[in-house]
Amino acid sequence: MENLLQGDAFNLIVMVIVGAIAGSLAARVIRGDNFGFIINAILGIAGAVVGGHIFNLLKVSPGSGIVKIIDNTFGVSLPENLVGMIVSATVGAVVILWIMSIFRGRKSRR
Repeated sequence: MENLLQGDAFNLIVMVIVGAIAGSLAARVIRGDNFGFIINAILGIAGAVVGGHIFNLLKVSPGSGIVKIIDNTFGVSLPENLVGMIVSATVGAVVILWIMSIFRGRKSRR
């Protein structure tokens, strides 16, 4: 039982860190700035859900091509699942921010 709790804590930490990275990247792409660690993490975690659905619908494995390019170019082996999580969460977070910007644009025109 104790090992299970340690694994859950580790997964939670990874989820928050990946979410913060993805949220920060998405905010910089859409907004040019970031929102701070907590909002970036929440945005990235929500983006992971959206991005996961997008990539599942497309039947694409995010990150595999990036990992191969980095390995071939720099000789650095990265874990494909971690890179895939960051790519998927970032794409999902960009979609969320893009949709939010569309709705904000409509509100300001009234």
